[in-house]
Amino acid sequence: MRQEIREFLEENKIFYLENEPLASYTTIKIGGPCDLLVFPKEKEVLVKLLEFLENTGTPFYILGGGSNLLVADEGFKGVVISLKRLKGIEVLSEGKDEVVLKVKAGTGVNELISLCLKKGFSGMEFLAGVPATIGGTVRMNAGAFGRSISQVVKKVLLYHKGDLVYCEVSEEDWSYRRFKKEGVILEADLKLEKSEKEVVKRKVLEVLNKRRLTQPISKRTFGSVFKNPPCYYAGQLIEACGLKGYKVGEAEISKKHANFIVNLGRAKAKEVLELMKLAQKKVWEKFRVKLDPEVKFLGVKDEEIF
Repeated sequence: MRQEIREFLEENKIFYLENEPLASYTTIKIGGPCDLLVFPKEKEVLVKLLEFLENTGTPFYILGGGSNLLVADEGFKGVVISLKRLKGIEVLSEGKDEVVLKVKAGTGVNELISLCLKKGFSGMEFLAGVPATIGGTVRMNAGAFGRSISQVVKKVLLYHKGDLVYCEVSEEDWSYRRFKKEGVILEADLKLEKSEKEVVKRKVLEVLNKRRLTQPISKRTFGSVFKNPPCYYAGQLIEACGLKGYKVGEAEISKKHANFIVNLGRAKAKEVLELMKLAQKKVWEKFRVKLDPEVKFLGVKDEEIF
C-alpha cells in the first residue's frame, strides 16, 4: 500500500518524506515517526489526495501548526498531511467599518495578525503569539482572554467524504473548544473590524505581554493541557494540588502556569501522559472536578487516553 501511495504522490508532484519523526513538527517537540509526511501546496491537490486516501482506506491525520498535539513515542502508522504550505489571504470585501478575509487553512495565525497590523484590521488580537494555523484554530474554536475564533468566522470551506461544502456558520456550530461541523477545513472567511493601526498594535502588545507574564511561551509546550471546567480554571485547580514544578522524567508541570506541561529537553509522550493522569487524579480527589484534555492525541493507544 505504501508503494501505491508513493506513486500517487509522485504522479501528482506532492512533496513527501518517509518515516519522518514528528517531534520537530510539534510545538512541544515530542513524537515518533509517521509512515509518510506529505506537503500539498494547492487546495485542488489536497482534495485529490484526501479522496485517494479515503478510497484506499489509508489512515491519515491533518497537521497544522503542531500546537495542542501530543504524538506517541512510537509515532503514527499512516499518512500525516501538513497544511503548512497551503497558505494565503485574500480580501473578499471591504467596507467603511469592516473587512472580510478568505484565509487558507495552513496560514499561520501570526501571519494573519501581521497583515492586520499593517492594515488596521481588528478582531484577531487575542490570538497573538499562538503558534497555530487558521484551520487548527477554527477546528479547536481557539480562544483566550474572553474571546474565541467563533466570533469572527462567517463561512468555512470543508472537504467531507468526497464533497466540497462552502457553508455559513451559526452559533449552533460551535461549542467550547470545538467546531462541530465534520470534515477537513480548507479555508475560512473571517469578518474583522477596521480600526486604527496604532489601536490594533496596542491590543496585540497587551496580549503578548499578558502571555509573557502568565505563560511559559519561551518553553516547549503544546499550549493548554486541559479545558477549563465550568466555573473553574484548570491551572488554578492543578496549582492548588501542589503540582507546579512536578516532574516525570524530562516533562514538567510548568512553574509559571500549571495548565502547561514543559518539555525540559528530551521528554517522552509517556512522561507527559503520566503527568496528565496525575493532575486529573489529584484534582478529582481534592475537588471532585473532572479535567478533560484540550490537547489532541496522535498514535496514542486508546487505553492510554483518559
